[in-house]
Amino acid sequence: MRYRLAVEDIEPNHWVAWALDLPACFSSAQTQANAVAHAPGRIADYHVWLSSHDSSLPVINDPVEVEVVETFYSFASSECPNYLVNAFFQDDHRPLSYWDVAVALRLLQWTHQDLLEVLRPVTQEQFNKPIAGEVHGSIAGILEHIAGAENWYLGQLHLALDRTQFPKDPLDKLEAVRSNTQTQLVKLIGSECITERCNELWSARKVIRRALWHERDHTQHIAQLLTRL
Repeated sequence: MRYRLAVEDIEPNHWVAWALDLPACFSSAQTQANAVAHAPGRIADYHVWLSSHDSSLPVINDPVEVEVVETFYSFASSECPNYLVNAFFQDDHRPLSYWDVAVALRLLQWTHQDLLEVLRPVTQEQFNKPIAGEVHGSIAGILEHIAGAENWYLGQLHLALDRTQFPKDPLDKLEAVRSNTQTQLVKLIGSECITERCNELWSARKVIRRALWHERDHTQHIAQLLTRL
Protein backbone atom coordinates (compact mmCIF):
# COMPACT_ATOMS: atom_id res chain seq x y z
CA MET A 1 0.00 0.00 0.00
CA ARG A 2 1.16 3.53 -0.74
CA TYR A 3 0.81 6.33 1.81
CA ARG A 4 1.21 10.09 1.47
CA LEU A 5 3.70 11.81 3.76
CA ALA A 6 3.97 15.47 4.69
CA VAL A 7 7.28 16.34 6.31
CA GLU A 8 8.42 19.21 8.53
CA ASP A 9 11.20 20.22 10.90
CA ILE A 10 8.90 20.83 13.84
CA GLU A 11 11.82 21.81 16.08
CA PRO A 12 15.58 22.14 15.50
CA ASN A 13 16.96 18.65 14.80
CA HIS A 14 13.46 17.16 15.07
CA TRP A 15 11.79 16.16 11.82
CA VAL A 16 8.32 14.63 11.67
CA ALA A 17 6.92 12.73 8.69
CA TRP A 18 3.13 12.72 9.01
CA ALA A 19 1.12 9.92 7.35
CA LEU A 20 -1.69 12.14 6.12
CA ASP A 21 -4.23 9.36 5.65
CA LEU A 22 -3.55 7.76 9.05
CA PRO A 23 -4.41 10.11 11.93
CA ALA A 24 -1.96 9.72 14.84
CA CYS A 25 0.64 8.02 12.63
CA PHE A 26 4.00 9.74 12.31
CA SER A 27 7.72 9.09 12.12
CA SER A 28 10.24 11.23 14.01
CA ALA A 29 13.98 11.57 13.57
CA GLN A 30 16.78 14.11 13.80
CA THR A 31 16.98 14.38 10.01
CA GLN A 32 14.45 14.63 7.20
CA ALA A 33 15.89 11.60 5.42
CA ASN A 34 15.63 9.39 8.51
CA ALA A 35 12.09 10.52 9.33
CA VAL A 36 11.02 9.46 5.83
CA ALA A 37 13.08 6.26 5.91
CA HIS A 38 11.52 5.16 9.20
CA ALA A 39 7.97 5.97 8.08
CA PRO A 40 7.13 2.54 6.57
CA GLY A 41 8.03 0.85 9.86
CA ARG A 42 6.00 3.36 11.86
CA ILE A 43 3.02 2.79 9.53
CA ALA A 44 3.25 -0.98 10.05
CA ASP A 45 3.46 -0.42 13.82
CA TYR A 46 0.46 1.90 13.62
CA HIS A 47 -1.77 -0.83 12.18
CA VAL A 48 -0.67 -3.18 14.95
CA TRP A 49 -1.47 -0.43 17.47
CA LEU A 50 -4.96 0.02 16.04
CA SER A 51 -5.70 -3.70 16.24
CA SER A 52 -4.40 -3.80 19.83
CA HIS A 53 -7.23 -1.43 20.75
CA ASP A 54 -9.86 -2.98 18.49
CA SER A 55 -9.34 -6.64 17.57
CA SER A 56 -11.93 -6.35 14.79
CA LEU A 57 -9.50 -4.17 12.83
CA PRO A 58 -7.17 -6.09 10.51
CA VAL A 59 -3.41 -5.95 10.76
CA ILE A 60 -2.15 -4.82 7.37
CA ASN A 61 0.68 -7.03 6.15
CA ASP A 62 1.00 -5.60 2.64
CA PRO A 63 4.34 -3.94 1.76
CA VAL A 64 4.32 -0.26 2.73
CA GLU A 65 5.39 2.39 0.24
CA VAL A 66 5.52 6.11 1.00
CA GLU A 67 5.50 9.23 -1.11
CA VAL A 68 6.47 12.67 0.20
CA VAL A 69 3.84 15.03 -1.16
CA GLU A 70 4.78 18.15 0.80
CA THR A 71 7.73 19.46 2.79
CA PHE A 72 7.59 22.42 5.16
CA TYR A 73 10.60 24.22 6.58
CA SER A 74 9.93 26.01 9.85
CA PHE A 75 10.88 29.66 10.15
CA ALA A 76 11.06 32.36 12.80
CA SER A 77 7.90 34.45 13.06
CA SER A 78 8.26 38.07 11.99
CA GLU A 79 5.47 39.00 14.42
CA CYS A 80 6.38 37.08 17.59
CA PRO A 81 9.98 37.01 18.84
CA ASN A 82 11.34 33.51 19.52
CA TYR A 83 8.29 31.80 17.93
CA LEU A 84 8.99 29.05 15.40
CA VAL A 85 6.26 28.73 12.76
CA ASN A 86 5.27 25.11 12.11
CA ALA A 87 3.58 23.51 9.14
CA PHE A 88 0.16 24.12 7.74
CA PHE A 89 -0.07 21.52 5.01
CA GLN A 90 -2.45 21.52 2.05
CA ASP A 91 -4.25 18.64 3.75
CA ASP A 92 -4.91 20.83 6.79
CA HIS A 93 -7.25 22.99 4.70
CA ARG A 94 -9.88 20.25 4.40
CA PRO A 95 -12.91 20.71 6.65
CA LEU A 96 -13.63 17.85 9.03
CA SER A 97 -16.36 15.43 8.06
CA TYR A 98 -18.54 13.54 10.51
CA TRP A 99 -16.37 10.47 10.03
CA ASP A 100 -13.14 12.43 10.46
CA VAL A 101 -14.34 13.51 13.88
CA ALA A 102 -15.68 10.08 14.79
CA VAL A 103 -12.28 8.55 14.02
CA ALA A 104 -10.43 11.34 15.84
CA LEU A 105 -12.52 10.89 18.98
CA ARG A 106 -11.81 7.18 18.98
CA LEU A 107 -8.08 7.71 18.50
CA LEU A 108 -7.97 10.37 21.21
CA GLN A 109 -9.55 7.85 23.54
CA TRP A 110 -6.90 5.27 22.69
CA THR A 111 -3.93 7.62 22.98
CA HIS A 112 -5.23 8.69 26.38
CA GLN A 113 -5.67 5.08 27.47
CA ASP A 114 -2.06 4.41 26.47
CA LEU A 115 -0.86 7.36 28.54
CA LEU A 116 -2.80 6.26 31.60
CA GLU A 117 -1.52 2.71 31.22
CA VAL A 118 2.08 3.93 31.19
CA LEU A 119 1.35 5.99 34.33
CA ARG A 120 -0.43 3.17 36.18
CA PRO A 121 2.65 1.77 38.01
CA VAL A 122 4.11 5.22 38.78
CA THR A 123 4.36 5.97 42.49
CA GLN A 124 3.62 9.42 43.92
CA GLU A 125 7.32 9.85 44.62
CA GLN A 126 8.22 9.05 41.01
CA PHE A 127 5.39 11.26 39.79
CA ASN A 128 6.90 14.39 41.33
CA LYS A 129 10.59 13.45 41.42
CA PRO A 130 12.82 15.86 39.46
CA ILE A 131 14.49 14.12 36.51
CA ALA A 132 17.96 15.25 35.53
CA GLY A 133 17.99 16.76 32.06
CA GLU A 134 14.19 16.73 31.67
CA VAL A 135 13.06 20.09 30.34
CA HIS A 136 9.64 19.73 32.05
CA GLY A 137 11.21 18.73 35.34
CA SER A 138 9.24 15.63 36.27
CA ILE A 139 6.51 13.24 35.13
CA ALA A 140 3.96 15.64 36.64
CA GLY A 141 5.57 18.47 34.67
CA ILE A 142 5.27 16.52 31.42
CA LEU A 143 1.57 15.93 32.08
CA GLU A 144 1.12 19.65 32.74
CA HIS A 145 2.83 20.27 29.40
CA ILE A 146 0.59 17.81 27.52
CA ALA A 147 -2.55 19.40 28.92
CA GLY A 148 -1.30 22.94 28.36
CA ALA A 149 -0.27 22.24 24.77
CA GLU A 150 -3.58 20.63 23.82
CA ASN A 151 -5.46 23.55 25.35
CA TRP A 152 -3.17 25.93 23.45
CA TYR A 153 -3.94 24.14 20.17
CA LEU A 154 -7.66 24.70 20.75
CA GLY A 155 -6.86 28.27 21.68
CA GLN A 156 -5.61 28.92 18.17
CA LEU A 157 -9.24 28.45 17.11
CA HIS A 158 -10.45 30.49 20.12
CA LEU A 159 -11.86 27.39 21.80
CA ALA A 160 -9.52 26.91 24.76
CA LEU A 161 -10.48 26.56 28.40
CA ASP A 162 -9.66 29.45 30.73
CA ARG A 163 -6.33 28.41 32.26
CA THR A 164 -7.18 30.16 35.53
CA GLN A 165 -9.94 27.59 36.03
CA PHE A 166 -7.70 24.55 35.50
CA PRO A 167 -7.72 21.90 38.24
CA LYS A 168 -4.43 21.80 40.15
CA ASP A 169 -3.85 18.07 39.73
CA PRO A 170 -2.12 17.35 36.37
CA LEU A 171 -4.27 14.29 35.68
CA ASP A 172 -7.46 16.22 36.40
CA LYS A 173 -6.18 18.98 34.14
CA LEU A 174 -5.62 16.46 31.35
CA GLU A 175 -9.17 15.17 31.74
CA ALA A 176 -10.65 18.69 31.69
CA VAL A 177 -8.72 19.67 28.56
CA ARG A 178 -9.53 16.43 26.76
CA SER A 179 -13.23 16.78 27.58
CA ASN A 180 -13.19 20.25 26.01
CA THR A 181 -11.33 18.95 22.96
CA GLN A 182 -13.96 16.26 22.42
CA THR A 183 -16.80 18.76 22.81
CA GLN A 184 -15.28 21.31 20.44
CA LEU A 185 -14.37 18.82 17.71
CA VAL A 186 -18.00 17.81 17.30
CA LYS A 187 -18.87 21.49 16.84
CA LEU A 188 -16.15 21.85 14.21
CA ILE A 189 -17.64 19.34 11.75
CA GLY A 190 -17.78 21.10 8.39
CA SER A 191 -16.03 24.22 9.65
CA GLU A 192 -13.82 26.00 7.12
CA CYS A 193 -12.33 28.28 9.78
CA ILE A 194 -8.61 28.95 9.37
CA THR A 195 -6.92 31.30 11.82
CA GLU A 196 -3.48 32.90 11.92
CA ARG A 197 -1.29 33.70 14.89
CA CYS A 198 2.38 34.72 14.75
CA ASN A 199 2.40 33.92 10.99
CA GLU A 200 1.20 30.34 11.65
CA LEU A 201 -2.06 29.00 10.24
CA TRP A 202 -4.40 26.71 12.17
CA SER A 203 -7.48 24.64 11.32
CA ALA A 204 -9.55 21.97 13.03
CA ARG A 205 -7.69 19.26 11.10
CA LYS A 206 -4.33 20.62 12.21
CA VAL A 207 -5.48 20.70 15.85
CA ILE A 208 -6.36 16.99 15.64
CA ARG A 209 -3.06 16.18 13.95
CA ARG A 210 -1.03 17.97 16.59
CA ALA A 211 -3.04 16.76 19.63
CA LEU A 212 -2.80 13.09 18.63
CA TRP A 213 0.90 13.38 17.86
CA HIS A 214 1.72 15.24 21.06
CA GLU A 215 0.05 12.76 23.41
CA ARG A 216 1.53 9.71 21.64
CA ASP A 217 4.97 11.31 21.50
CA HIS A 218 5.03 12.13 25.21
CA THR A 219 3.59 8.76 26.19
CA GLN A 220 6.65 7.20 24.57
CA HIS A 221 8.80 9.85 26.23
CA ILE A 222 7.43 9.03 29.70
CA ALA A 223 7.83 5.29 29.14
CA GLN A 224 11.50 5.85 28.35
CA LEU A 225 12.02 8.07 31.40
CA LEU A 226 10.44 5.50 33.72
CA THR A 227 13.20 3.05 32.87
CA ARG A 228 15.56 5.52 34.60
CA LEU A 229 13.50 5.98 37.77
